[in-house]
Amino acid sequence: NVATMEPALRYQAIQSGDIQITDAYSTDAELARYDLQILEDDKQLFPPYQGAPLMKEALLKKHPELEPVLNKLAGKITESQMSQLNYQVGVEGKSAEQVAKEFLQEQGLLKK
Repeated sequence: NVATMEPALRYQAIQSGDIQITDAYSTDAELARYDLQILEDDKQLFPPYQGAPLMKEALLKKHPELEPVLNKLAGKITESQMSQLNYQVGVEGKSAEQVAKEFLQEQGLLKK
């Protein structure tokens, strides 16, 4: 049987045995939390996922200095790093602000 499910519920359902397989982002914190096996998408059904900063145009017009700063993030976050950052927030309960700050400092993009 194939069923649709809210993304927030899929990991609970797989953990409880209600389902055996689900789609997921490879950077989801729950993959490590529940020690789930990632299957290869050898048919490339799912398109590649790459995060990108988004903002309203009005904000960029008000603060044009944001664009070059945000562009410095390009290519800085690997899939593995994103997964670990998500794990720190989603599983370890750290604040997204603190995790992001530490990452940016480690990358030399923010002063300590």
